[in-house]
Amino acid sequence: MQQAESYKSVETRIQAAIEGWRKHTLVLKQLQRLRRPKKQKRFGASNPSVRIFSVAEVRDMVVRRDEDEAKKAREALERAQTAIKRAARAERKQFLDAVKESRKKILASSSSRKKLMKALFLEVRKEGRKRAKRSKQGKTERM
Repeated sequence: MQQAESYKSVETRIQAAIEGWRKHTLVLKQLQRLRRPKKQKRFGASNPSVRIFSVAEVRDMVVRRDEDEAKKAREALERAQTAIKRAARAERKQFLDAVKESRKKILASSSSRKKLMKALFLEVRKEGRKRAKRSKQGKTERM
C-alpha cells in the first residue's frame, strides 16, 4: 500500500518536472532576445558574455532538455515499479512460507494420526482374535 502511494508521488513529481522544463524561463528569454529590435541585438552581440541563439538552436535545446527529462522520468518510473514488484514478491513469499509451514503441520499431524489409528486397529484385531479363540474354545468344551 505504501509502495503504491510512493509510486504515485514519484509519478506526480516526474510530471511536474516535465511541465516545469517545458515552461522554463530560460527558453522564453532566449526567444525574447531573438525578437528584439536590431539595436538591442547589436548591443547584445557586442557584449562577449551574452550569446544570442537562433530559433533552431533554442528548439534543439528544448527538445534535448525534454528528452533528458523524459528519460529521467522513465528511469524513475522503472525504479519505482521494480521496488513495488520486490515488495509484492516479499509479501507473497511470506504468505507462501506460512502456507508451507501449516501444510507441514497438517501432514505431520495426519500422518501421526494415521499411525495411531493403524496401531489401534491392530490392537482391536488382536483382541477380536483372542475373544474369538476363547469363545470357540468355550463352545468346543460345552459340546
